[in-house]
This record gives sequence, structure tokens and C-alpha cells, in this order.
Amino acid sequence: MPREGLEKKPLTISEAMRILQERSEESELSYWQRVAFEHAMQNARIEPEESREIVEKLIKKYKLSELSAYTIANILPPSIEELKDLLSKEPQMLTDTDIKEIFNIIKPFIDREPKSA
Repeated sequence: MPREGLEKKPLTISEAMRILQERSEESELSYWQRVAFEHAMQNARIEPEESREIVEKLIKKYKLSELSAYTIANILPPSIEELKDLLSKEPQMLTDTDIKEIFNIIKPFIDREPKSA
């Protein structure tokens, strides 16, 4: 019999890391939770609040899809060309100015080292 799932909502890697960190302090993580936690520790470079702020700005100001906004906040593409690749699936066309503005939003976070719990 399938287990009932909890509410599903997208998370950034940083948000997932914080949730798994808190859960690990309460009880032992399952195998897949540990795998996810290790992945998050290796890849999260910004605070959950910062990643959430990026996502909200991209959705609100540039009307990006949730998927694109979360992908950009998780990957933090290091160049405008890579950002353009991530935005290529967006239904609306963004201007070069929009793309440069989006890049300037994420630029301060790009060179940060991954965080550890």
C-alpha cells in the first residue's frame, strides 16, 4: 500500500540542505535522505534565504517559470552564455537587457564555495 505523501513543493538545494540538516538532528536520515544531504552539502553555495530571494525575483520581475527560476538559483550559471542556455526553454523571449539584469542578480553568488552543514 503506498504511503501518503507530504505536500510537494519545489526547493532550492540550499533549502533542502537546511531541512535535511534539521531532520538529521531529530532522527537518523534514511539512505536516500543521506544521499540527498551529501549532494546538497557539496553543491549549496548560498543561504536558503538568498536562494529563495533569487527565485522570487526571477518569477516576479521576469515572469520566469518556476522550473527555470529554481534551476538558475541552484546552478548559478557562471556566464551569460550558460544563463541563455538555461533560459532557452522559456516561452517568452527575454531581451538581452533582461538577461544581463538576471545575470547581475546572481553574479554576487557565483564564486562562492559550497557550504557545509
